Amino acid sequence: MADMEALARKHWLGDAAKWSDDVAARVLKHVVAAGGEMRPRVQQLERQQYLERYVWPHYDRARESPAAALTLLLVANEKQQQGLESSLWTLFSANSARFDQLFDDSVALLLRAIDGTADADAGLVRLAVVQFLIVCFGALEVDVVRAACLRLVGVSVWYHLLESRRERELAQWPQVRRLWRHASRRWTAGKRATAEEAARLCRERDVIARLVWDAADGDSVYVEKVVELLVDLGSQLPTRRFVGVLLDDMQAAELLAPRVAPELARRLRACVAFPVSDVGGQPLAPEAARAAWYRRAAELQLAAYKLGHGGESEEELGSGGESNKELESSGDADELATLWAGSAGLLGSTSEFTAVLQRLSEPALRALAAAVNVRLANPRGQFERALVERLLAARYAHFEPGPMGVYPDEQLLYGRAVTAADAFGRDGALYAGLPLPKLGLQYLSVLDYLQRWFALLRVEMGGAVRTDLDAAVTRMQPCARDDDANAVGFAGWTRMALPISALAVVDVQRARVGEHQPSRMRADLSVDLSGFAESLRAEWAEVRVHDVLVLAQVRADGSVARVRGCTVDARLDAQGSVVEQFDGSADRGFRVALDPEQYARDTTADPDVYAALNVVMRRRAAENNFTPVLETVRALAAAPPELPVWLRPIFLGYGDPAAAVPRLFGAEVNLGDTFVSADHAQASFAQYAGVEVAGEFAEGATCVVAYPEDTGGVVRVTASSGDPAWVASDVQAPRRNALAFTPAQVHAIASAQREGLTLVVGPPGTGKTDVAVQLVSALYHAQPGETILLVTHSNQALNQLFAKIVALDIEPRHLLRLGHGEAELDADERFSRAGRIESFLDRRLELLAQVARLAASLDVPGDFGDSCASARFFLVAHVRVRWEAYRRGQQDVFPFERFFEAELGRPLFPPGCDAAAVASGCYAHLERMFDELAAVQPFELLRGSAERSRYLLARQARIVAMTCTHAAMRQEELARAGVRFSTVVVEEAAQMLDIEAFVPLTLAPALKRLVLIGDHNQLPPVVQSPGLRAFARMEQSLFARLVRLGVPYVELDRQARARPEIAALYRFRYRGLGDLQPHVAQGAFAQPNPGFKHAFQFVNVGQQQQGESEPTPHFFQNLAEAEFVVAVFRYMCAQGYDARRVALLAAYNGQRMLLLDVLRRRCPELPMPRVSTVDQFQGQQADYVLLSLVRTRRVGHLRDLRRLTVALSRARLGLYVFGCRALLDSCFELQPVMAELLRNGDALTLVPEGHQSQPVIVDDVDSMAAVL
Repeated sequence: MADMEALARKHWLGDAAKWSDDVAARVLKHVVAAGGEMRPRVQQLERQQYLERYVWPHYDRARESPAAALTLLLVANEKQQQGLESSLWTLFSANSARFDQLFDDSVALLLRAIDGTADADAGLVRLAVVQFLIVCFGALEVDVVRAACLRLVGVSVWYHLLESRRERELAQWPQVRRLWRHASRRWTAGKRATAEEAARLCRERDVIARLVWDAADGDSVYVEKVVELLVDLGSQLPTRRFVGVLLDDMQAAELLAPRVAPELARRLRACVAFPVSDVGGQPLAPEAARAAWYRRAAELQLAAYKLGHGGESEEELGSGGESNKELESSGDADELATLWAGSAGLLGSTSEFTAVLQRLSEPALRALAAAVNVRLANPRGQFERALVERLLAARYAHFEPGPMGVYPDEQLLYGRAVTAADAFGRDGALYAGLPLPKLGLQYLSVLDYLQRWFALLRVEMGGAVRTDLDAAVTRMQPCARDDDANAVGFAGWTRMALPISALAVVDVQRARVGEHQPSRMRADLSVDLSGFAESLRAEWAEVRVHDVLVLAQVRADGSVARVRGCTVDARLDAQGSVVEQFDGSADRGFRVALDPEQYARDTTADPDVYAALNVVMRRRAAENNFTPVLETVRALAAAPPELPVWLRPIFLGYGDPAAAVPRLFGAEVNLGDTFVSADHAQASFAQYAGVEVAGEFAEGATCVVAYPEDTGGVVRVTASSGDPAWVASDVQAPRRNALAFTPAQVHAIASAQREGLTLVVGPPGTGKTDVAVQLVSALYHAQPGETILLVTHSNQALNQLFAKIVALDIEPRHLLRLGHGEAELDADERFSRAGRIESFLDRRLELLAQVARLAASLDVPGDFGDSCASARFFLVAHVRVRWEAYRRGQQDVFPFERFFEAELGRPLFPPGCDAAAVASGCYAHLERMFDELAAVQPFELLRGSAERSRYLLARQARIVAMTCTHAAMRQEELARAGVRFSTVVVEEAAQMLDIEAFVPLTLAPALKRLVLIGDHNQLPPVVQSPGLRAFARMEQSLFARLVRLGVPYVELDRQARARPEIAALYRFRYRGLGDLQPHVAQGAFAQPNPGFKHAFQFVNVGQQQQGESEPTPHFFQNLAEAEFVVAVFRYMCAQGYDARRVALLAAYNGQRMLLLDVLRRRCPELPMPRVSTVDQFQGQQADYVLLSLVRTRRVGHLRDLRRLTVALSRARLGLYVFGCRALLDSCFELQPVMAELLRNGDALTLVPEGHQSQPVIVDDVDSMAAVL
């Protein structure tokens, strides 16, 4: 390692790097040196910027060196594995011609390695190039990458099809035949291609097929990477179009299956067999897929018939034809007759079909295979008989999808998928792989999308349950019992798990018609809590109906033999009777529902499995929602929802990215009260040639904007004051918008009013929440017949958003907040379902009382305030009659004057008022009052809470708010209630998993608008498993995916959170991010930070003391930084800072805990500031932030600029960053940030006596102690 440090400093880390083939050879020799893992040496090269500063700038010369090309690929692959591909594509895109050359050189290098003519290690070359191809095919949104990759998967790959298969495909797709002819003419040098071009085209034509042939004889690691590449190619329509046919024709899955794990072989089979038209790209309905299979079966039966009758069809033979005597004498004719005369179902049974094939003679077997286009050889030789049998049987096998269980079992928890995903990247392997689907930019269909997500969510659930179960078993200390060596006892205990006293199956209901598993299966389990503390008993008493429990069979050695899941159906007392609440008895029981399909398998394989279960484990409520979420995804996969026509292509990743985006040019948009003044409206359209404002622009005016056909036209804003008489009536003044939105915010609000997909990127402090609130308000008023679904990731964000909506001019009866977080909502009213129903009933009484008073004021006898029906009669028979008489002049006195004067407590018509306008406003109020009564009437008629709840959801609520988790858990219930949303608004969209943003869309089958608001430049969704995060790309949100696909978005461009100099630290991450003036130049922003020379500063702690430490894996701490940060906090308190305005942030949780410990030891007398990790603090802010970066040996996850953006954007007035300058300076990705951070030096500069005093330079903890 030290030698490489010296080599790097000498040859490329200096000012003028010079290329040397000898240096490249020495670098490669170092990388492949014997002893130890190779990956740490590649990581060292990557950190030393070998790619960016040496080999890539000199690639025109370096490409002549095999060592340089190979090391370049190794480092490029490493950057992708560390999640740094964005910087990689930025580098490559800057020189597209050079990248094209690199890509072609890589393909040529791979083919030489396959041929055995490569100058470097052939095995390493093949592995590195295949991984590079995987990386490239995963980034097709990058123009230069897409152009290079698609050349490898064009129609030319059909050169390797069997000729009969190729002719059949070309006959089916005439437009492809023209492409084929054009491509095939350029494979030989001549007029159409030079010799060099022809050679390149032949390489591109051959590489996929030759990879498959080569991998059939390769080592397991190499074959797994080839399978990964093939699955990637088959998982996207642009790459599958021609390659899918090739893989099916070559039967790649069967060729490679013996050399990879069964899970990987299944992944490739599932990919090739997926029901989609390869060339056309259309999903195949189940009926179409079955019909295609029967056509293939008929072809085989016809081939068997011909082969058994001398190669002639029945028509050719007639009734007196002679059959093939040779086949008859050998017995082959009888076996062939079994095929052509028997049921086609025999072919779908792999075991039965294989048995028939095994009884055929080898000539007959090969003849039958050839007749149905099954290959008998590859370029390396003839296939053995066993392989031919397997290929032939696989051609007609029915592919069964993977497990769709929603409960954990031992195969999931302790199988390869979960264990390898949790250990991903920690074993030092150069290119680790997983038998899991990936989440890319594109999907074959909605079914494909849902199936991939189900598999990944199931693995995520398995990893979380296994972690909890292993921890519980360890604490329970299983051992052999003294009285029975074959029984298991427990010497320890844990709060989350208990030994099972008894478990008995009590209810197995018969299977439904067409199914093999029971329709329902329940069991009773009991536990003994005697000897446990009351607090523990109370916790188990909180286990509720519908909670999920985990059952396990634990052996005496601590290993887990069996795992099953169940859902609580009821609570049982000691006698087994159902109870609502547990009493004080120590014997508790639960009636639980088990998985019927799992039970059916168990009764066949291991009937005693349930009797052997001896541990029950509960999980925390926040982590125990996996079963309803999985059930939702499984149900959607069983009947994939139809997305709107305008959304489906871009959701799946195809078509014009801008096609679904609303067009404002030439449109007329109602923006409600978005503008606070005429000047505000004028300033909101500066990009247009002019703005005309017409109409009465009073406070709270409703504005309609007519956009021109292009920016050269004039925007026309027509303002109307709405109903001034209503305001003048003073019965209830509407609440109006008071925010002067920026032009970008106005554009976002306007776009959201139009039908289509609107993406809003909100950098830190740019008012994403205010934009969401206003666009919802504008839609509510402009589209009175439509409903809006509001979704966020967290309860905290949803409550903040909902509280702002409540404060606007929106009727409370139209608002509904679903989910447990409603209890934390800061509002005068309850907006839950129960709260809304109660509010409706209370409101009914209030309105009926008003009706009674109105009737009394009119001297109309009768009990019109008794019911909504009576009130409706009163409206029609008396109120409207009197109003019409007054309006037509038949009555001089306003008939309702007495009522309104009693309500207002003052004269209704003061001197000088517009009497007609006041009267109109008052009558409008009465009409609204009776309309509200009509809306409340169903709650008077419906008596059951369930019926009232469904009516509330389906008919009354116009703005429904919930978290994405609640939507996923309650999707079926909400769909059954008849909820149909027209608009879906998703806040925090960049923090949601893709599937979490998708599920709410299924509640809007007639979706008109989808608004996604977020910031893909900040942290993505949280995924705990490193394998799911890095390999499967599970942390990619729908928002980020659409941005990657090139969907145009509105970016808010004025921040009001931080001082301009602090915002400059992360401004480079956004396009044109400015400051909201004069807001950021007033008040506290205009004052310096007391005691500090600068508003922000980087403080170089360096390697003081021991630097970073790692007491346990991934638990990083830095005592020197912690002491320094706490000392600065003490100094701030001495300067008069309010501790509640200060936040101490750490890049790692270990450092957060260390900061808390140092705070308790050093300043117990001071108020505690907020202490958090950077990740946990996303979405929050503080006036002053002290940030500890922790690492001194490796930069770690701060290389992810998204995390650094969050870290630097939390502070409003002061930001002080503590870290190791030498380490951060050496990081290529952090150079723009470090350049800004170091503008004020790297030593803390204090002014304890005021800003006019002499500054004090503090460069370590001891110096800070002297100041204190």
